[in-house]
Amino acid sequence: MMKADPSICPRCQSQNGCSVLQGKSIEQCWCSTQAFPSKTVLASAMGTERVNQLLDAKSCLCQACIKALKLEEENRQYKRVD
Repeated sequence: MMKADPSICPRCQSQNGCSVLQGKSIEQCWCSTQAFPSKTVLASAMGTERVNQLLDAKSCLCQACIKALKLEEENRQYKRVD
């Protein structure tokens, strides 16, 4: 099994823009000010097995994927049930 590249978003395979990997502090990274989607939303969007792989990969999601998943989470909260 190939080792995941920590600079690549495991969801979309784009560069994740991690400042820590660029030698900066975590406080300088875009992710330090983000609210991340719940594991439930991630599992719904990506599948439980894929989320577990994501968590095992030790790779950060990119800003675009976080934004898309947060939007999906918001849409779910207001989805009509009738």
